[in-house]
Amino acid sequence: MLGVGFIGIMVAVSERWKEETMNAKRNLIRVAAVLLAVFSSVALAQEETPKYTLASLCGDYGAVVTYGANIAAGFGHETYDGKGNATGSALANQPGANGTRTITSFGISGTYTVNKDGSGVRNLTIALPGGGTAQVTEDFAITRAKVIDGVALATEIADAQREPSAVIDDQSLVRHTLTLRSKPGLCGRESISR
Repeated sequence: MLGVGFIGIMVAVSERWKEETMNAKRNLIRVAAVLLAVFSSVALAQEETPKYTLASLCGDYGAVVTYGANIAAGFGHETYDGKGNATGSALANQPGANGTRTITSFGISGTYTVNKDGSGVRNLTIALPGGGTAQVTEDFAITRAKVIDGVALATEIADAQREPSAVIDDQSLVRHTLTLRSKPGLCGRESISR
């Protein structure tokens, strides 16, 4: 009797072990499936994230300019064609003689490049009052963007000019913040919508 009882216990233990092993295998398969789904969706999301290109700067941007420690301020606009070209104009409010302020108007034209990470460089010609020009280089970063038709379109850009100001009589650092203010045109794309 002892032998039959022992065999019964062994069979029950063996069945229980098989059941637990099958449950463990099922759980392992479930965990593997979940991990596969998570890593696949992360990989797809990374592949679907648009990189920045020349087309990321497209449209009319309002510009706010800060000279040095708020020595002067500027306001204007810059238009980007999505192909590496920029134009615009601005006003600078700067210190004048005897505690007064003067307003200086100037034009902007030039080219730009954009890196995949949203950083870039603008090489601009500043048309100064009186007919002179100055060349400036501005390093920028796209700080806000919206994906439209698969293109990461810059809605806000911040920069710093490498040279001291070409507009005011000062050795000030020049910083710009540009904000997209109108619905962009095609800029080399077949369609664009908001």
